[in-house]
Parts: sequence; structure tokens; C-alpha cells
Amino acid sequence: MVETSITFKRETKESLGEIKIPEDFIKDFHFSGDDHLMIMLRVIGTDSKKVVDFFEGSETERFHIKTENTVESTSIKETSGKFILNSMYLDEGPPLSVDINQEIPMVRAILDFKKK
Repeated sequence: MVETSITFKRETKESLGEIKIPEDFIKDFHFSGDDHLMIMLRVIGTDSKKVVDFFEGSETERFHIKTENTVESTSIKETSGKFILNSMYLDEGPPLSVDINQEIPMVRAILDFKKK
């Protein structure tokens, strides 16, 4: 788990404004290269629908990403800034569980960004 929250703001669709993802829902950052950032999220509860609505149909759009704390790697020193969403994977559904009749909403998201 990553110890920072993230705020995403879509630059091309102001009507959706911004969304803040608390650190509990950030699963990982993956850096590959000087300008490539992949963010993995797993949002559980009623906020999962907000995440789907915010990111759905946003591939190739520009985002301003702001992290509360800096997440460093050898290739990218700053995770806040302007990025283009190259691709994404959204998977909605309840978490895997042995409990019967558990209908907790959840979304898994893999967001693949390129530094602008």
C-alpha cells in the first residue's frame, strides 16, 4: 500500500471536476521509464461508483495529478503534475469473499499514464 492520497483533475471535462482517492484505496505505483506512471486502485464502498463515473471514457485525456506525499523511484522523482491517460482497466464487482450474500460495491482500476 502507498502512503499518500491522490487527487485527479480532468483537464478536458470540467463538469466532472476532481476526485480524491484516500491512501487506503491506493494499492501501488509502478514506474517504467522516465515518463511512464501506472497507478493501481481498489475502491470499496459507495465511492466505487464515483471512480467509475469519473474515469469512464477518459482514455487519451489530460489529467492533473496531485499526490499528498512524494512517491519516488529511480526514474520518476515527482508523481504530481500533468499526465495523459494512455489506457486503463476497470473491473467492477464485489470483493472475493467466502461470505454468502455479501454485496459490497468495489472497483479495481489500473491507470496507465504518460507524463506530459
